[in-house]
Amino acid sequence: MKYFQPDFELKHFTEITSEWLKSNNVKTIFSDLDSTLAIHHQPGGDDVTQWVNSLKENGIDLVIVSNNSQGRVDRFTTPLGIQGLGWSGKPGIKKIEQFMEEKGLERETSIFLGDQLFTDVWCGKRLKMKTVLVHPIGEEHEPWNIRLKRVFERLIRRSW
Repeated sequence: MKYFQPDFELKHFTEITSEWLKSNNVKTIFSDLDSTLAIHHQPGGDDVTQWVNSLKENGIDLVIVSNNSQGRVDRFTTPLGIQGLGWSGKPGIKKIEQFMEEKGLERETSIFLGDQLFTDVWCGKRLKMKTVLVHPIGEEHEPWNIRLKRVFERLIRRSW
């Protein structure tokens, strides 16, 4: 169960402020996309744009890591000027570790942000990073398979 328990639990990604990042020595955020930063298959709102701009102003790198297609990731990341990995294979870590090695990113100064225990939190734990779980955005728009996973997530959360 420890692999599914996040280090931090927040309501919304905007609670990750520059002060929070500095106090936790974070320089890189690896973040899920759908239901974490935006509703499934939707562009991000003004809150995403403002948050990303704040991260950039404070020298924080944001990397989108999604199991969705690279096309979906690119439609989200390109307007924001950030990087993204589609078809990432979470909770697998090979593609992310390869990216980290290429960019010289360190686990100790990175966090993994997401809305799901079985993909995002578990992936972050496997990467030996601190993990942040947020409440899902637009849960009513999620595909059936994710809604099914939420049932099992609730069972795990009850054991905490």
